[in-house]
Amino acid sequence: MSRLMPSWRHACLLITGTLVITGCGSEGASSDAVSVRSQGRALAQGSDLIITELRAPDAARPGESITVTATVCNTGTQPAYPQQGPHLLQVYLSTTSTQQVPAPGAPPSPQQMTVAELEVGPVGAQQCVTRTFTAYATPPPAGALPGAFYLGASVDTRQSVAELDETNNGFVRGLMGVGQAPDLVVSGVKAPPDVRQGESFVADVRVCNTGTASSTPTRAAVVISTQANLKAPVAGSIPASQARVGESGVPALEAGRCVLTRTQAVAQLPPNATPGQALYVGAIVDPAVSLQELREDNNTRGEGRLGVGDGPDLVVTGVTAPATFPQGSVGPVSMTVCNVGFTQAPEVSGDVLLSTLASLPPPAQTPDPATATPVAHFDGPGLDAGRCTTLTAQGTAIAPTTWQPNTPLYLGARVVKPRFITELRMDNNTFVKGLVGLGNGPDLVVRSLKAQADVVQGGRFPVEATVCNVGTADSGGSARLQLTLSTQDAVVFPAQPAPLDSPTQVSVGNVDVPFLPAGRCQTLTVDALAFQPQEARPRQALSLGAVIDSNRTLPEVREDNNTLTQGLVGLGVDPDLVVTDVQAPANLRDGQPFTASYTVCNVGLSPASSFGVAMYTSVDAAPPTVAPAQSTGPLPGYAFLGRAQVNTTLTPGQCLTQSGTFYAQRPPELGPLPLSSTLNLSAVVDTSSDPRADNNGFAVGPVGLGNGPDLVVTALQGPTSARPSAPFTSSVKVCNVGTQPTSGPSQVAVYLSTGDTLPAPSAQSGAPDASVSLVGTLSVPSLAEGACVTQSLTGPATVPALATPQQPLFLGAAVDPGAALPELREDNNTFVAGRMGVGVGADLVVTGLTFPDTVAPREPFTATARVCNQGTEGASTTPVMFVVSPEANVTPPSPGTPFPSTSQYLAGQLDAPPLAAGQCQDLPVTLRADRPWDAPVSAPLYLSAVVDPFQGQVDLRRDNNVSPGRRLGVGTGPDLIITSLTGPASTPVGPLQVGITVCNLGAQSTGAGAPVTLYLLTQPAVPQSAPNAPVPAEQLLGEFTLAPVAARTCVTQTVNAFVPSSGVGAPGTQTFFLGASADRLQQLPEVREDNNTFVGPRIGVGMAPDVVITAMGGPAQAQPWASIQVPVTVCNQGTVAAQSHAVELLLSTVATLPASAVQGEPVDSPTLARLGSVQVPSLTPGACASVQSSVIVRPPPEAQPGAPLYLGASARLYDIELRKDNNGFVRGTLGVSTTP
Repeated sequence: MSRLMPSWRHACLLITGTLVITGCGSEGASSDAVSVRSQGRALAQGSDLIITELRAPDAARPGESITVTATVCNTGTQPAYPQQGPHLLQVYLSTTSTQQVPAPGAPPSPQQMTVAELEVGPVGAQQCVTRTFTAYATPPPAGALPGAFYLGASVDTRQSVAELDETNNGFVRGLMGVGQAPDLVVSGVKAPPDVRQGESFVADVRVCNTGTASSTPTRAAVVISTQANLKAPVAGSIPASQARVGESGVPALEAGRCVLTRTQAVAQLPPNATPGQALYVGAIVDPAVSLQELREDNNTRGEGRLGVGDGPDLVVTGVTAPATFPQGSVGPVSMTVCNVGFTQAPEVSGDVLLSTLASLPPPAQTPDPATATPVAHFDGPGLDAGRCTTLTAQGTAIAPTTWQPNTPLYLGARVVKPRFITELRMDNNTFVKGLVGLGNGPDLVVRSLKAQADVVQGGRFPVEATVCNVGTADSGGSARLQLTLSTQDAVVFPAQPAPLDSPTQVSVGNVDVPFLPAGRCQTLTVDALAFQPQEARPRQALSLGAVIDSNRTLPEVREDNNTLTQGLVGLGVDPDLVVTDVQAPANLRDGQPFTASYTVCNVGLSPASSFGVAMYTSVDAAPPTVAPAQSTGPLPGYAFLGRAQVNTTLTPGQCLTQSGTFYAQRPPELGPLPLSSTLNLSAVVDTSSDPRADNNGFAVGPVGLGNGPDLVVTALQGPTSARPSAPFTSSVKVCNVGTQPTSGPSQVAVYLSTGDTLPAPSAQSGAPDASVSLVGTLSVPSLAEGACVTQSLTGPATVPALATPQQPLFLGAAVDPGAALPELREDNNTFVAGRMGVGVGADLVVTGLTFPDTVAPREPFTATARVCNQGTEGASTTPVMFVVSPEANVTPPSPGTPFPSTSQYLAGQLDAPPLAAGQCQDLPVTLRADRPWDAPVSAPLYLSAVVDPFQGQVDLRRDNNVSPGRRLGVGTGPDLIITSLTGPASTPVGPLQVGITVCNLGAQSTGAGAPVTLYLLTQPAVPQSAPNAPVPAEQLLGEFTLAPVAARTCVTQTVNAFVPSSGVGAPGTQTFFLGASADRLQQLPEVREDNNTFVGPRIGVGMAPDVVITAMGGPAQAQPWASIQVPVTVCNQGTVAAQSHAVELLLSTVATLPASAVQGEPVDSPTLARLGSVQVPSLTPGACASVQSSVIVRPPPEAQPGAPLYLGASARLYDIELRKDNNGFVRGTLGVSTTP
């Protein structure tokens, strides 16, 4: 295949270049003129400079310095070198959209002011350069302040470069405010796609202050309009084309701040709306025109079409297809269609297309084969309102006649308007997924990048990169993967011969990716060196990017998808605190306290001595960006719930988990909203020593706020298979996670579904559609907050009408399926447990596979496969084959395809004997493993079992015929793993003895001794360190050299370690684990290097007690309100004496105690009953005491007749302990019944 650079890149630049003759973003650019000029110039030779981008602030104060970024491109065929003086770029502010280059010696124009001038330098043919510089916001003499002026620029103002076209050097970006005033704009409106006339709906409006001064509080109006572009507001007047259907408060906004507000609107038609007329939704900020702003022309935003009425509305929400199509048959292609309207669509019909254009032809129009060709056609049954369906068909890929290789080709889908019915909207019936490849060849993409959050400038750091071949052919050879750090949001891969490095981007490391088969991925570690681009600011976090095939040696089906930008990397030695987890209630009471736990980690390179964690609620899902001084102050759109101060020092790599008390409230600007209108909870960590603010926030997720119930299904169990229409029994657990009891009984429905999701409950949805069948319903009794009930349901296994033969179904449940119960949250009422076979037939599954972790190539080893028949009929003798593959999840072979493939090695096989339905058998088998011939040497290997690979047996399910792959080392060298790590339950700072067991699973001795490193960890993972980097002092317990370990043997020894004082804070404020690694510097060549670390048990560190309940007695059964004797044994496994304390004896409806009980805090829950307490004497370190008490069996308020109850206890020591997570204990069930 000859290598072709994508010609469309050049075409885009040419188009942009001709647009800027009239000013990009201004009116009047003709696409026809663009085409003519581009074609006429194609045969000419020379350079041609255009400006493609001009970035600057939206507003500035008069005379204020501003940062301007300009991109200049040479769309010509020859380099642009200045020949007669410097090659200059000028930036202007003007009162009109027409700008001219000032003539030398001419007096300044009163309508235009030059605000910056910069020398661009040479620009190669088909290349672009980006320059960032300083300008000064000086308005032209004729301009009035405050006001809005046009920002524009011109390149080669002295005509020092001979160009093909001298008329396209100008660019007008648009208006810029100059003055001292606010400027409010609507930057986004979110509303449902369709609404019913006269009914309420929730709309979100994002308002930003792009001005130079703070704004006072105002309002934002949601508008339904007959016009796509809303007219600017006029005080006291509303156009007949608009209906203002809702308003929300907009708080005072500092310059540069945004707020997302929410309002409940009521759908109304504009006065001049006519039947069937297209309607639009938008918003207006400051609709009363009460604020003086820099600009009044930008206060409106039309977001798009809105359906108003009662009809159906079909939309395509997704397309599933290969990333690269071969010419011809492509196998199954699917499209997902949803009915977002209000009535049933009687039919669903659509197609998937390949198109050279980024938009598809309307569904009623036959595609023009020059630009679009069909891949597959779909027909489906009717679709109820609020439901979705996925349709699948065999596809065929044929290129549009005008398409050329390595030019854009889009994949999209269309859904046709149902016949005999009016659809609410027709503008949303097409969907474009994105670009795809077509042809025979490889296509390499970078799937992911992982790196540490902060690195020392100039230091080395490892980057884990995953590269995939999504093409239709093997890569054939190696390809260079180049890593970059950039000040921009995306890595730039310039056309040849321009270098990858630029003032905004620098290369930091590379590696060659070896031969990669089609459809395969490989993960590599790149040794990178942290450099800073020339234009990077001090302490600026930089974007990590990658380019695959950076040296352009591999011809590919697509050349436009070789880059990936993922994540930011900080350069410096500062601390960097991040929140990694928050645990909070699903619902909160407005104005009431709640407890939340948070985990903070220091991912930086210096200790952080103190910090705070603040919590917020907001309409916005994103956490706020706050400076340390703002952490307790008001933030527009965010309600401050409180801040927990932590004075513990966190060293680099350390984490801390603590709990805090916060107070729930909603943002003050929110008006009345429906009970089920959830908000978003977020957390922000702040410290004055952390210069990075981009990663301090953590989005917890949706939370209900208010007073109301919230029913959820937390568990659903059923059989693996059932006969069609035969009864089967399932168990469903429903809990009320709200803030109030339910007002009465509700219902829970169990379904069988063709999809892995269930539609949200709706009062209008009615009976299930053809993709779902109802198994049955249960009445759910009234539940107090926190209470749960588990019930059994027996119903028929009815196959949904849309299910295909042998299709596995999903068992799911929905609580309150008719949406009859007002709840705090309506988005969490469904639950899908997993797949279930429904039919008549056997279903053989390998449910377990055991084998050695490491084996020598082609040497025999024994594996044991547990084979179960999970079907409804007996199974005959069935082959089971075992394959070694670099894929963790092997795809079952299609009928007629070779098995195993070239990327798999057949390790052995067996014949599973006949098994009755429900029967299991453990089958030993002798295997021999080796690396598949086309598997990269560095790729990890997995062993999987494949049942009936050639599909010679009738099988109820085919989706479970391959067992999940488990890692297998194949090689002749040693392989060290740590299998055990023991130590005391707690220790003070100082000497410590640790027991460790190390095994060599390999076929050879380790020879020379290997180092073993012991760690004190603050999270259950041994951190990955840079090559040759030392272990941080606060993590290092010690290191010793292991004596040679013979092949397939283990050694156990006790070693002396030392707990450092650095990194150990006040008792009870930190969580510690023992950890170890073998050969951490990888000096010993091993078969596997991924299994050398081990995390051991929790350990308390410091000087404090730690009381635990180790045993609990009492009877197995008792009558309600009877007296029973309950003995408990309590031990102090801390390092100092524990004072006398009480142990609360509890009876619970659930087998796990709430966090408050586990931590020895007061208990208040309807699922718990306090039976009494017993006093424990003071305990020295290591001492235990057994005490008992006589208590009355008092069932909890939410105890259900016949449901099991659990006897437990909670040690309540009020002193600080090394650990508080181990104060609870559950003995087991206590049968409580009036029956003897």
